[in-house]
Amino acid sequence: MPEKSKFLKLKDEEREARRELFIYATLNLLEKMPFDEIGMRDIAAEVGVSAASIYRYFASREDLFIEAFIKDMSVLQFWLEKKMKGGPMNIETFSMAIADHLIESEPTFQMMSFLMIKGKMNPDLLIKFNTLQRSFIDKIDQVLENAGASACLRLFSHTYLSAITGLLMTFRNYPGRTKEETRHHIKRLARIMSSIFQEGITRVSPEAIQPHE
Repeated sequence: MPEKSKFLKLKDEEREARRELFIYATLNLLEKMPFDEIGMRDIAAEVGVSAASIYRYFASREDLFIEAFIKDMSVLQFWLEKKMKGGPMNIETFSMAIADHLIESEPTFQMMSFLMIKGKMNPDLLIKFNTLQRSFIDKIDQVLENAGASACLRLFSHTYLSAITGLLMTFRNYPGRTKEETRHHIKRLARIMSSIFQEGITRVSPEAIQPHE
């Protein structure tokens, strides 16, 4: 490889390493602070650089947050893939795994909240986000297909994703409950939800879920 190409490769690797530092610093801060209280100066202080230097790698605070969410969800994907390689997961087992992660992971929960409020992202990040989300929904497809779903599988998977994330968004910070009480309540609801899906996915006809005027 020509010397110039080696140099450019090293520069690219260095740039990516710095991006990773800022992403992990953001995830670390999300463990301790609400996302709306975290500024670029907080992230820069976590890494030990000036706030201005972050803008060489991320166009905005929002872009950095979305990149952090994508990184965090990639870790969840990898974890799920390892669990699913051990054998087919039924709906309840899959739901418990998702619930456990979302109960324990403050960054994931906060970034889900952030994206619900933000609602928009730049086109390049949207491509990365959609790719990750499709991969995650593919895993839901697999679980629901193993449970007997066939017609309109993707619609069922979208419904499932809305249900499990909605459950966590509604009850994860349940006022007046301890963390253990909250965990117990969420897992009980996740079992009910899993049972409803298990019973319902083979009973809903394709005609029943066609769009209507």
